[in-house]
Amino acid sequence: MSVEAFVRERQARWKRLESLLDGAESSPEWELGTARLQELVRLYRQAASDLNEARSYTANADLLGRLNHLVGRGYRFVYRRRHGERWRAALRRLFAEEIPRAFRAERASVLLAGSALALGAVVGLIAVVADRGNGERLIPAQFFTESPRERVERIESSDERIESVGDAAAFGASLYTHNIQVSFLAFALGALTLVGGIVILFYNGVILGAVAGMYWLDGVQGFFFAWVGPHGALEIPAIVFGAAAGLRLGQALWLPGVKTERAALREALPAVARMLAATVAVLVLAGLIEGSFSQFTGRTFPHALKTAVAALLFALLMGWLFARRGEEVP
Repeated sequence: MSVEAFVRERQARWKRLESLLDGAESSPEWELGTARLQELVRLYRQAASDLNEARSYTANADLLGRLNHLVGRGYRFVYRRRHGERWRAALRRLFAEEIPRAFRAERASVLLAGSALALGAVVGLIAVVADRGNGERLIPAQFFTESPRERVERIESSDERIESVGDAAAFGASLYTHNIQVSFLAFALGALTLVGGIVILFYNGVILGAVAGMYWLDGVQGFFFAWVGPHGALEIPAIVFGAAAGLRLGQALWLPGVKTERAALREALPAVARMLAATVAVLVLAGLIEGSFSQFTGRTFPHALKTAVAALLFALLMGWLFARRGEEVP
């Protein structure tokens, strides 16, 4: 067989292997899919066989160089990734690149979810400021056992609630478990109904605004921001993120546009998965902060310090997820 005929016969599958490797090297392996991964491995083996065959009857430097480079790429992918790309590198790439990229791409869903919560908070705050009695009507009974001023006086005059790392870890675990459940409820309602995700965010916003209004009317808003702020700066956005992921999935399910439902889901799922991963990670961190730092009174950490920490945590979270990297093309 002539070199020209050899290249003509096998050129198409070499190009296909190059295309698959381009996609595989820039995306997580799971995103490649089982069928394409199997195809890549098969084409790699065929390319290796082609290289051996070509070496047996030609010294064409261009052909051998191309095949050697292609087989080398395939080898590095198949044997390095198959036996596990360094999990720390994969995790670092997930949190440093893939999750922020997903949030920037889906910022419209995040903005919609955040707006629903913020609108609810404004409604709750205005309702309580207009009529203090609305606080008792809007805030669930289990959270309305005493006035904010009485609660602040009791907490600030009592011993610190957290005495050891074990206490903080146990309390934090119960908190982030609960918050993950709330976030996934918002996610499920958003995915299954769209409107349900908006409603639950609005409702929780109303409660948050009503509680803030009660503390404001009692003149202890500084305590409120210092007590809720450090963990709330992460916890509240994370619940919004979970709901936003649900809204994005719901959009693919119910409003796929010109795409088929399957195509819309296939396009949405990678971003949704990354948004949920970020939601869980941020909620775990928020739970640990709520179970420790947030619980200390003003005697240990001044309210101004705790409020400043809250502002810093929120700024870092937003910077991580939404600040555009210099190498990105708008």
